[in-house]
Amino acid sequence: MHKSTSMLLAFLLAAPLLTGCYKVQARAELKKGNSLYQQESYREALQEFQKGLELDPSVTFAWRSVGLTALALFKPGDESPDNKKYADTAIEAFQKYLADYPDDEKIRDYLLSTYVNTKRYQDAIAALDKLEQQQKTPDGKAKIAASKIRVFVQMDRLDEAWKLAQAYNGPDKPEILYTIGVSDWGKSFNATADMDPAKRAQYVESGLTALDQALKLRPQYFEAMVYYSLLFREKAKVESADAAKSAQDLAQAEEWKNKAVELRKQQKAEQEKKQKEEAQKKASHPT
Repeated sequence: MHKSTSMLLAFLLAAPLLTGCYKVQARAELKKGNSLYQQESYREALQEFQKGLELDPSVTFAWRSVGLTALALFKPGDESPDNKKYADTAIEAFQKYLADYPDDEKIRDYLLSTYVNTKRYQDAIAALDKLEQQQKTPDGKAKIAASKIRVFVQMDRLDEAWKLAQAYNGPDKPEILYTIGVSDWGKSFNATADMDPAKRAQYVESGLTALDQALKLRPQYFEAMVYYSLLFREKAKVESADAAKSAQDLAQAEEWKNKAVELRKQQKAEQEKKQKEEAQKKASHPT
């Protein structure tokens, strides 16, 4: 009995020392992982970060490193088991990190983009819904709304994206409207023979409206001009049974194409002028 008590006492006294050793070793593994990450040896770095967390689970900040390293190994579009495992590892790591560091917006964005790149759209929307409830400022709510619109576009839920875009007034609204317009164009351009003509016409009109709004907000929006022109060509296809309307659509398509070409010439001339002025400035003030 006395011997057992002595052994138990010895173990209790040694436990803090063992814990301290594990913590020191864990820091060494994390440091090694950081070095390997800097060398872009991501597989080896991931193993070191995971070892560090196994030795000392309290270093939850290291889940950030695990997530970023797994994300560096992940290749969107690759359906191999190993690649899916990297995605799962990144998502799990980001979730665990954010549980203790919820204000890290950069990692939150990485998590959302990983959801989208792995087509886990419902997880992305659920995460955004949760974040939206936590926002207390108009800017914060606007940022979440913008992210939701982009996810809805990825999900082909264009009607929902459009509704949110109409209520959205953030500084990037032209880009959001442009994204919706391009998606609508894609739906019409890639339409199969069995698509309902009325549905195709709806895509065309929705796209034209989105790009029209984008151009009103940003008149010198070259990319929006290009797709505005392309959507009028799609409209000409939809209205092909009416020769007069189709011809009018094609005329508008040509008009906007010419506007886009002229704008690009103007932008190129301005860029060349700026580069020339900068070169002259450097020549007159050599270092």
